[in-house]
Amino acid sequence: MMDLDDMAALSPAAAQRWLDRLSTAKAFMRARNHLPGVLIEVAAQHPLVDRTIPGEEFAARLRRGHELFIGYREAGQPVEIYVPGSRHRHLGVEDGISLSRAGGEFLAKLGVPPVAIHGDDLNERYKGDAGVYGSADECFVAASYFKDGGFGSLVSVCSPAQMMRKTLHYLQFGVYPLNHTAPTSEGFHDFLYELLVAVPEVMGTDDTLQEPGSGEAERLRVERRPSAG
Repeated sequence: MMDLDDMAALSPAAAQRWLDRLSTAKAFMRARNHLPGVLIEVAAQHPLVDRTIPGEEFAARLRRGHELFIGYREAGQPVEIYVPGSRHRHLGVEDGISLSRAGGEFLAKLGVPPVAIHGDDLNERYKGDAGVYGSADECFVAASYFKDGGFGSLVSVCSPAQMMRKTLHYLQFGVYPLNHTAPTSEGFHDFLYELLVAVPEVMGTDDTLQEPGSGEAERLRVERRPSAG
């Protein structure tokens, strides 16, 4: 992980790469926006309450995702929701089920048809045994399914503090999301850490966390992946 002393402004070449990624992603979305179909990604949040139930912040995002689902469906759009997240460990305590399953069950109770909810199926399709353990993984899976599924619009629901970093990951994966946030009084992500450390690290050091040897991807799995599965 990047230390504060390591931060520096982007070089002109690096800045141009990001401008090119933004241009490419926006062009791709313009080429797709005539297509019917909306994919809503609702960013997961660990840990689960009692190891099975979304906590306050995760639940707020899921409720916002449900509101968006209803709005798009009433407008005549086909809509699907992807809730990412493999089974997690936090401070030594392992969740009983995956974040995807917990979020999917929450949405189903709100009235979203199970056929419109994706989670572990997409985690396994696009990440396999590696699992989904951070924002970059979430964006990689959502962007991959968005492209393969022929959707016209991609919506991302996340916390206010993590929105910029997730958007950067999405740009690197070639898509540009419509972002919505679900703020809560106590958020897992810290604005200053995101601005001073996490975002600069994505912009200058590791923009996808998908390549072999990614130190940050390995750190997340060491911290968050349960000892068995």
